[in-house]
Amino acid sequence: MTFVYPDLDWYTGISKAENVPPRCPYANVHRCPRYYCSLYLMGNSGITTKMKPEKMKELDAFWEKTDVLPIVAEHDTDISGYDDKKTGFLNFCPEISFDVFGLFADHLHRYADEIDIDVAHKRLEKEAYPNDWRWQWASITPLHYLKCPVYSQLISRPPETSREKIDSTAPADMVEVKPGFMGISLNLKVALTRFARWWLARQAK
Repeated sequence: MTFVYPDLDWYTGISKAENVPPRCPYANVHRCPRYYCSLYLMGNSGITTKMKPEKMKELDAFWEKTDVLPIVAEHDTDISGYDDKKTGFLNFCPEISFDVFGLFADHLHRYADEIDIDVAHKRLEKEAYPNDWRWQWASITPLHYLKCPVYSQLISRPPETSREKIDSTAPADMVEVKPGFMGISLNLKVALTRFARWWLARQAK
């Protein structure tokens, strides 16, 4: 099996070959639930800066209204380990993995203990590649965003429109209090935008 060191050159090289943006266009807490969950877990475990509680509450409410969250535990983003020793990162966003660890991967597992590390390092002294993630990791699974299962859902059905519906009553931002018939008028720009989103969501079903 070919050894892969999933750094920035590897990642952007695939993007260039496939004629797509170099980095994932959904790598944002408001655009991808896996990106948000990965960033949240990194902060909650003390690896990176923790998000503000009010922001987490806002994002939790936002994603709960969509249909792109995982249903079974096997699909959840998770960190395994005990106390301060985090040994496994599962179903992670490769964009977050790169920002934190320098590797585009969705699964990363550290060595279990010092004995495993010593055995691996002795072997690597004889067979290591110039860039070799095995000095720090027991195993990783390189991943480009084009093969991310969540990306596939998002590109075919954007989460901000997945459950949005237009009812017969005009939302507050569609009604403006300004000179007009009976003192109010309809904001046609907002109304047309809402209709367009509804139509796109319906076509995606």
